[in-house]
Amino acid sequence: MPTGLSLALAVLLMLSACTGDPAMEPTITEEQARDRAEQHLHDAIAALPDQPSLRQLSDYSDACTDPTDGGPQGRYQVGMTYWLDDLPKEKNREYLDVLYAHWEANNYRIRGDRRDRGSIYVEHNDDAFRMSIRTSDEGDLSLGASSPCIWPEGTPPDDTEPGF
Repeated sequence: MPTGLSLALAVLLMLSACTGDPAMEPTITEEQARDRAEQHLHDAIAALPDQPSLRQLSDYSDACTDPTDGGPQGRYQVGMTYWLDDLPKEKNREYLDVLYAHWEANNYRIRGDRRDRGSIYVEHNDDAFRMSIRTSDEGDLSLGASSPCIWPEGTPPDDTEPGF
């Protein structure tokens, strides 16, 4: 005969099996995440009144070693950052204001508005991709986009344990 504690644990296990762990659900693939990050970047660049030339600063795929969603290990985050070359530095504040308005109008949540220091951080409300624009000490602008934690192939491996 089960004790009250073991019965409660059994019920919790059954409920969690029925509802599923969102972190164990399929995600977009790494390739799809790269494509979506590029799309976010190009949409932001298209909003600018002047078109920069792009020079890659970083392109990465890193393990989500400390995922903020408490999910399992084995997922990755992809991202890329570009220098926005050939823009007049005296217009940096205008570019920041334009991107702020673009992001606000296109379903991004403003996570950090530091335009007075030359940066903005946002997250898209639908797909959780994050973006940032930053001004270097020399006045150069960089624009980056990164994905939420994803499974590289889109599905969790069979032997993945939740990362509580």
